[in-house]
Amino acid sequence: MKTNQITITCLDFSTYGKKEPGTVVGLGRKKEPGTLGFGRCKEIVIPIGGGVLDTKRMSNGKMIFDNIHGNIQLSKTESRVLESPYYQRLRWIRQLGLAFYVFPGATHTRHAHTLGVLHVMDRVLKSLGVAAPDEEFYNPTKKSEKKNFHQTMRLAGLLHDIGTFPLSHTTELAYIRHYKKRRQNGYKGISENHETLGSHILCKTDFEGGLTRVLKEEGIDPEELSSIIAGKSKNTLANQLVHSDIDADRMDYLLRDAYHTGVRLGIYDIDFLIRNMVLVSEKNKTIFAFKEDSVHVVESFLVNRYFWYSQIISDGTNYKFDLMAAKIYEYFLENGLAYSFNDLINKVSQNPMEYFTFNDSYFLAKIHEYLSGRINHPVIRELSLMLTLRIPPAQIKIAPAVPTLIKNLDDKPKLIEKLKKSFAWLEDVMANDFPEDWLITDIPDRDVSFTKSKKELLDSKTPLFDSEGIKIVKRSGSLELLVDQESALTSVLAEIKNFIPRIYVSQKTYDKLKERKILDKFTELLK
Repeated sequence: MKTNQITITCLDFSTYGKKEPGTVVGLGRKKEPGTLGFGRCKEIVIPIGGGVLDTKRMSNGKMIFDNIHGNIQLSKTESRVLESPYYQRLRWIRQLGLAFYVFPGATHTRHAHTLGVLHVMDRVLKSLGVAAPDEEFYNPTKKSEKKNFHQTMRLAGLLHDIGTFPLSHTTELAYIRHYKKRRQNGYKGISENHETLGSHILCKTDFEGGLTRVLKEEGIDPEELSSIIAGKSKNTLANQLVHSDIDADRMDYLLRDAYHTGVRLGIYDIDFLIRNMVLVSEKNKTIFAFKEDSVHVVESFLVNRYFWYSQIISDGTNYKFDLMAAKIYEYFLENGLAYSFNDLINKVSQNPMEYFTFNDSYFLAKIHEYLSGRINHPVIRELSLMLTLRIPPAQIKIAPAVPTLIKNLDDKPKLIEKLKKSFAWLEDVMANDFPEDWLITDIPDRDVSFTKSKKELLDSKTPLFDSEGIKIVKRSGSLELLVDQESALTSVLAEIKNFIPRIYVSQKTYDKLKERKILDKFTELLK
């Protein structure tokens, strides 16, 4: 073959017809070495001119166009992972759950996001000088320790969300709450979250078509990959690249979510940020840090993330629908109407295609099924109807059951205790006076924050090696934490946490509570 031509398998469908020079076609199931495509195939030669594509690379992987990062090239290993039902499931899970109720364009998927994280991870590795050369990385016959680390980290980006639940964190909240209730009653099972499920997929599917088998055949250690994704690897740099205040995951989703929601808060200079990342050796450990000249861009990233999280994830209108969906799904779990976590674990290992159906469509099908007449519980039926028709609940906004800036973390436990007692009082009143009505309360486990405070980092005993703490290399060559820099805005902002507890009821319940002056009594309790 001439160097300016490439042999590709083209789908033999009329819609694919004649191809223009430079066209890339057929990104489906691989048929033979050097070909791409699926269905009825034929081999064609397309002149590409100017070295646009590397034939050797294309013969070993895939090229995907992403609306955020442009062309994303995949290795042979990544292409095999991409084709698995475990990964393809992510096509059917929205990145931001029900955020499209508020931001109509927010229908992008975990599939697109994880591809973006892989790409950002690759850029970071190259900037830090720990990536294998392209000629080596995309050649499956070449092996080296550097290439293996490069590939493992790209896969960590690609697979960090492999255990994601339907509507992302929305239904996961139901599993977590259901698990906590059973733990209080003596249950001693494994934690029920996307991290546990993801680890099981990576490490316990050693059979034909399973990801464990694919990873082993490609020379990747599934256990090490899982530990990196969990932030528990012995390799400090690997943990930091996946779990830090500025990591590949966050660098992608800020740009991607900003694009799809139309909320520009997530925009930052990714090129400048990556260009100013450097490797540092400290106490026989290798970590990455940012050059002192980039502090303002680093802080811009943190501030943007703070306001992005407040506006998109913790948005009052958006989040209330997430809580309603979680309440409905928790009812399904409690009554055996949805897959238990143990069911999911079993399906991962025994029936991958049935597990594939555990996506957004699974949750929505349950809602539609019960709305068609199978829901007997009046509260769940009302919530399901409200969720389906986008009818928001009423929020009881009485301080401190409102967004609260906490400047001293020592005050938080007392605040939470007061909220719990007040919520319990309101639940008792409603159970006696309005037994047919419902109440949704939420005391978040995590606050909205800029970054870890100095006190939080010192609690880790080795703050410089805390993966979440941002490190700065000064012009003198010394290393210090960003929060230690007196001139840094973050040194002040890190001390502030935005704590957002919530109470929701139906509008009719809110009116009754107000009419009977129960909200006045509730206000007195919270003082």
